Amino acid sequence: MQIVFIHRGRSWYLPYALYQAKAASPGSDIILLGDGFTGEGIQVHSLQNLQTPNIQKFKKHYIHMSSNTVEFESFCWLKYFYLLEYMRKNQVKFVLYLDSDVLLYSSIEEIKKAYPETFWSSGCGVSMPKQDFESFTWCASGHISYWTYELLEEFCEFILNSFIDNKYLGLYRGKFNWHLAKKKPGGICDMTTIYLFWNENKDRVQNMLINHNGNVFDDNINTATNYYKNEFVFDSGTKKVKFIDGHPHFLSADGTNTSVRAHALHFQGVGKKYMPDLYTGRPLRGITSNNILSALRAIKRIARNRLNRYFGI
Repeated sequence: MQIVFIHRGRSWYLPYALYQAKAASPGSDIILLGDGFTGEGIQVHSLQNLQTPNIQKFKKHYIHMSSNTVEFESFCWLKYFYLLEYMRKNQVKFVLYLDSDVLLYSSIEEIKKAYPETFWSSGCGVSMPKQDFESFTWCASGHISYWTYELLEEFCEFILNSFIDNKYLGLYRGKFNWHLAKKKPGGICDMTTIYLFWNENKDRVQNMLINHNGNVFDDNINTATNYYKNEFVFDSGTKKVKFIDGHPHFLSADGTNTSVRAHALHFQGVGKKYMPDLYTGRPLRGITSNNILSALRAIKRIARNRLNRYFGI
């Protein structure tokens, strides 16, 4: 199975994500869909070569309903069209997709052994905390997700239809009006669409956050919540991470301190500053503490928007 990242430009943290995946799953091809990066062992495909009519169709019909910028928000949907076109052009049937602020610690083979066959045969897996439809949270993230070509193609059609069909436009407007009435930042984003897609395809979309026999994927290192609210021990601003035999584990917050293996960690927003500390891949040349400190200033500028977008608060 290929491991795919999508990223515009070359952020300081991008090499950490790429080479952590390379170290964790050496038998997998590591693919970057983006521009501005070259590195040994990483296959890079330009986004300019992945343009499609459906991308133009999305741009034509997109209606902005968010306190974040159009450029930021729309790209979060567009990455699924880029991924689909990459899979089509290269005849790839199945991928593990990771955002560029995710560190992977297990090989594809290890992950497959840890989860039942039925988990992988459904066609898609996303990251979604427990929530009620009535809450207007409507948050299911693709930051750690897997896709078959067929289900990703169906999801991209769902994205397009959601900005054309009055049924989904009504849901979008209802949620956005709730944000406006409550004076809450955020609004409609790709995670809203993923949630609505899951809501109509629950038997075909797995949840990567649910504990499967002591195995999880991280929703957000900055919070104790994973699938359940305050699920894991929280310490000094992040989930407490304990390495056992070279693999990160969370500790259950139910009083038992039961260790749960985390196959990947998500350093969302301000959490990116912790990526060098928890990186276990090969040494990276040209990345210094000064580079990181300088980059943190940029992170602080966007952290509030991203956290608001993620939590909808």
